[in-house]
Amino acid sequence: MSLDYYDAHAKEYAELTVKADMSPAYDRFLAYLPAGAAILDAGCGSGRDSLCFMKKGYDVTMLDASGEMCKCAEALTGQKALCMGFHEIEFADRFDGIWACASLLHVSEKELENVLVKFHRALKRDGVLYASWKYGEAERMDGGRFYCDMTEEKLRRVLARVGLFDCLECWVAEDALPSGREQKWLNVVWRKCHREDPVVRK
Repeated sequence: MSLDYYDAHAKEYAELTVKADMSPAYDRFLAYLPAGAAILDAGCGSGRDSLCFMKKGYDVTMLDASGEMCKCAEALTGQKALCMGFHEIEFADRFDGIWACASLLHVSEKELENVLVKFHRALKRDGVLYASWKYGEAERMDGGRFYCDMTEEKLRRVLARVGLFDCLECWVAEDALPSGREQKWLNVVWRKCHREDPVVRK
């Protein structure tokens, strides 16, 4: 259902989010990456973050499950976006960093573990993952989109079950959209652990 929403409202969503100031999160994430690092923008949306990373000299791969959102990202950046869902990712040791800004929040807690396995496999040794969720405990539908909200404790349980990442940073931030809405976000930066790559659960 979330995918249908983004296909139907891609331009509207892009216009709403493209000017959000994500610089504090950029700074935390990029601090762990080498110059010119390979970054996967997983759920690239409007292409806002990819464009910023490209301008800073990073090698960016854009990915989004919504074909219409991919078109928006391509128009903004001038670069091709991969149209695929997280479950379709088959990269191995490809990226220094994965940027998943407000995208994993559409994945259920149960399915999140499988997605994290794929992200772990896609990252190079010592690669880092940035991700953010709306703050809360619920799994819910809102305006045609599915959300899995997260708290520190809920995400800690997921991390313990998966066992593939070490938490480098975890913080709660106010909403970055210029609309002024009241929404808190849980943000994390995780580092890939050097453990055996598990099999995705069916």
